[in-house]
Amino acid sequence: MCLIFSIEALHDQRERLLAAAALASRDGIRVDVAHPSRWPWAQKRPVIAELTEDGACGCSLLADEADWNAPAWTLRSDVVPAIVSALRTLLKQGPPVLRVSALWAGDTPAHVERISPEQFLALVAADQLGTKTVYVVDPAA
Repeated sequence: MCLIFSIEALHDQRERLLAAAALASRDGIRVDVAHPSRWPWAQKRPVIAELTEDGACGCSLLADEADWNAPAWTLRSDVVPAIVSALRTLLKQGPPVLRVSALWAGDTPAHVERISPEQFLALVAADQLGTKTVYVVDPAA
């Protein structure tokens, strides 16, 4: 099983998310945007990007003591600044509203929290990213 650190935007925000992901990937963390579907019925689905250290899954971002049953993920202290920097870039340059989560593959979120970009970045910097939470990061929150 793997940690999936995902960033989701509305389908019509693909180009903006792609541009922001390219900028955010300069911060030492990879942000890869999924390719669009060729199927017409799926083209209106949200666009998804994944945040990783090396293009694999998000597991390498976790500290050894991370526990998926804990209320928050314990991230490696050496990657937290790069994660915060990449997320800051995505929030400034990307779509106005993003849904961000770090869920164990196959898990469904137990909580949805609407939060401002500043609050979200502070939460990640403080190692308080919820294990079963989807954050709707919105400047209007």
